[in-house]
Amino acid sequence: MQINGKLPLIFGVPDRAFFEKFGEKKVFVAELRPGLEGMQAVSKGLLKKKITPVVICDNMMAFCMRQGLVSGVHIFYKNLNKDNAVCRTGSLIAALCAKEHNIPVYIHKAAVAKVKISDLRKIGGRLVTNADLKTYCPVFEDVPLELANIEG
Repeated sequence: MQINGKLPLIFGVPDRAFFEKFGEKKVFVAELRPGLEGMQAVSKGLLKKKITPVVICDNMMAFCMRQGLVSGVHIFYKNLNKDNAVCRTGSLIAALCAKEHNIPVYIHKAAVAKVKISDLRKIGGRLVTNADLKTYCPVFEDVPLELANIEG
């Protein structure tokens, strides 16, 4: 697929209000490991609003930013406090990469998403590694508010 121009990047699971007010026609969507919610729930919600999702691997965010393909990054918080937003793991690297490439970051309220750490060893519900493999998969991390603009 050819990308002409810049697209916003969605990292996380938006709440319904985000989909209602989002006016873009095409967006990058991070796959969202371990459960692949970006490829499933987020893309489905975008398609319902006639927005074309272009799914990328989570680890392609910086590549797309460096190539000048990303116009802004939208990440989603579970909780806000004075200095940080509690967001899906991976949101911090999305915000830091955006800062490095002078791309604005916007944070929005997240939808409630069920993340299963056991999904880290699966793709499409199918076990792709040894069931005894030890994993480390924190679900949430703090993103300093100094890296983002609060949108809702």
